[in-house]
Amino acid sequence: MMIFFLVPTVISFVALAAEMILRSVYKMKHFGAERYFFDFHGKTVPFEDFCPHTLSDILVFILSFSALGLILSAVKMPFAGSVFCGTVFACIVMYLKKHLFYNIFLKAKGEELPKNRPDADDKAVCTEKIVDGGYGKIEFVYKGRSYIMTAMSANETDIGVGEDVTVVHKAEGICWVERVDEELGETEEL
Repeated sequence: MMIFFLVPTVISFVALAAEMILRSVYKMKHFGAERYFFDFHGKTVPFEDFCPHTLSDILVFILSFSALGLILSAVKMPFAGSVFCGTVFACIVMYLKKHLFYNIFLKAKGEELPKNRPDADDKAVCTEKIVDGGYGKIEFVYKGRSYIMTAMSANETDIGVGEDVTVVHKAEGICWVERVDEELGETEEL
């Protein structure tokens, strides 16, 4: 049963090493490895955060699954238990890759949100309720990284947590936003 975990570990490790070499030494940005296979657009903690989306995600998923499977097989855990624990561990690694490791990597590289972002017509999600035209918070995603920004309602309406909003204007670090359904209502009236 060890071979079930050993072969994927070696293949995924070699493939990830080759990808890192191509990216860093030969300065290739991406070569199709970062193309999303699917995206579900979940509203809460989406289950797709636990699933691999790209070729490199699949390699990381297989590597973490098989590495833990090898360790558990070495300590004589039953095969079914090793597969189950390996799958759960790989899903957790996927979630941490998206929400923790990637942000640490971008911070280490010194990448920051460009000054012109978010721009008019960019989409975001309200993370702190905006009441009576007061201040709240929105989460804006740019190049796979989440940014929390201060926001106000452009139409002085209440915007609840989790509602999709569109940025209307941005000045001095504050975004004026409107709910997506308000935006659709305006276009229907015209």
